[in-house]
Parts: sequence; C-alpha cells; structure tokens
Amino acid sequence: MWVKRILSFVIGLLIMSFGVAFSIVSLLGTTPISSISYSLALITNIDIGITTFIFNAALIVMQLLILRSKFHKKRLLQLINCVLFGYFTDVALYFVAFIPFDSSLWMSVLFLLISIFLTAFGIFIYMPANIAPLPGEGCVEAIAIVTGWRFSTIKIGFDASMVVMSLIMCGLWYTDMFGAVYIGTIISAIMVGFTLRQINNIYAHITGAQINVVNK
Repeated sequence: MWVKRILSFVIGLLIMSFGVAFSIVSLLGTTPISSISYSLALITNIDIGITTFIFNAALIVMQLLILRSKFHKKRLLQLINCVLFGYFTDVALYFVAFIPFDSSLWMSVLFLLISIFLTAFGIFIYMPANIAPLPGEGCVEAIAIVTGWRFSTIKIGFDASMVVMSLIMCGLWYTDMFGAVYIGTIISAIMVGFTLRQINNIYAHITGAQINVVNK
C-alpha cells in the first residue's frame, strides 16, 4: 500500500514538473503559483530559489492558520517536497529542451496547453497519495477541508488570486506590472482547476469511482 502511494506521489510530482517546464519554455508566462516567488525575486533582487522557499513557508503557515487543530504535523513535509519538486523541474527542463521549439505563436500555445494538462494531471495523480502536497495545493486542500467546497473550484480562485497579487506587487514595486505575469499565467490560473475537474469527471465516468484529491 505504501509503495503504491509513494509511486503515485513521485510520478505525480514528476508529471507536474514537466507541466512547469513546458510553461517556462512556452514564453507565455510562469505558472500562477510561481508568479509570487518570481515577483519577489524581481522586486528584491534575491535569488528565486530563496524567494520560493520563503513563499512556500508562508503558505504552510497559512495552512496552520486555516486548519488549526486539523493541521497534521506531516504537512511540514511539504518543505521537503519543494526540494524534490525543484529537482524534478530541472530534470524536466533538460528533457523538454530537446523538443523542437521555434518561438512561433502556435508552438507557444501548444506548449501552454500541454503545461496546463500535465499540471492538472499531476495533481490528480499525486494528491490522492496523501503523503504531503506542495504548499500551493496544500493551501487549496486546507480551504476545501474547512469549507467543503470542491478542490478544483478553489484551485481556480486560488491561482487567480496569485496572478492578481503578482500584478499588484509588480505594479507597486517593480518597473513593469507584467514582470512576472503574462497571458499564459492568466490562462493557466483559469484552466488548471477546470482541467483537473474534467479529468476527474472522465475518470469517474470510465471507472465508476471518484478520486478524492482532498485528504483530511
């Protein structure tokens, strides 16, 4: 049982990392959850690895405030997940670099669509393993636990809020309001949660079983 869960977790994270890699190569903007870290890096001139760690730590604190007594200590493993996910992203970028990309609009859109699907599918695979989510998904999960709302619906709102916050931060403290956000970031904010919902619905239709990505 544990072996299956660990495999699902690792494979899901790896699939998500390829989603991030495709979004970076597409030249249409970072993923919504990365936009805050990138904004902080632009504003402060601090390495993005450090701003990413700071932001993820803040997201874990946010989960503690949301869940309170329901916050399980294993959620602290999310910090380790970030290191693993960062490594997987480097690996994914290495392999995606071998795929021909001519910077044309249609190729950029294709890579963005692949990114959206892989990100949603990765979440669908790794979240039900119930080991420890990435801090972004952990926050969405925490809100779902407290409110009872659908994970995919909250995911859309959460990603959209990340985009809005990035725009505000860069607008106030950076030279370019769109320094960390581009059209692909906005599209991803809307479409990842929607795509996750469709994947779940298709799986339920084919198998008759419902995958629950929220782990209480």
